[in-house]
Amino acid sequence: MGETGEAYFSERFLQFVSEVDDWQEAIRLAAQPLLEEKIIENSYIDAMIQNVLDMGDYIILVPKVAMPHARPEAGTLDNGVSILKLEKPVQFKHGEEVFLILCLATKDNSHHLRLLQKVSAIIDEEEKVEKLLHLRDKTAFLTLANQYIQEEEEE
Repeated sequence: MGETGEAYFSERFLQFVSEVDDWQEAIRLAAQPLLEEKIIENSYIDAMIQNVLDMGDYIILVPKVAMPHARPEAGTLDNGVSILKLEKPVQFKHGEEVFLILCLATKDNSHHLRLLQKVSAIIDEEEKVEKLLHLRDKTAFLTLANQYIQEEEEE
């Protein structure tokens, strides 16, 4: 849970989709809730895509999981994370298959590190990722993700 007691991941920031055409569409789609909630501007989405074009697939943190992000000045208005879960994987430039895309937007470094800790709590073990990927229900997904974060914080 966040400092104000809210769950870090909520249903309006979570999308389950069967498949997308390419990794660019995956990033755009994953970021959509952040755009709609005015957490980011369109320029931020372009910057995330440009980062992958310039620097390669560095956003693939662990197998099957990508975390696109850009610098705050690229168009971040607030802090947030949105999640896109795909049934069929999308291939990134070097052929890595990704099922889970976590879009990260932060206004400054301290928030960035905090959100990064939350995100890594749900993907730091292959077993956790596999469990999340097998869930078909958004509520179950969020419950498990938030549980992973709580467990991490209690350690």
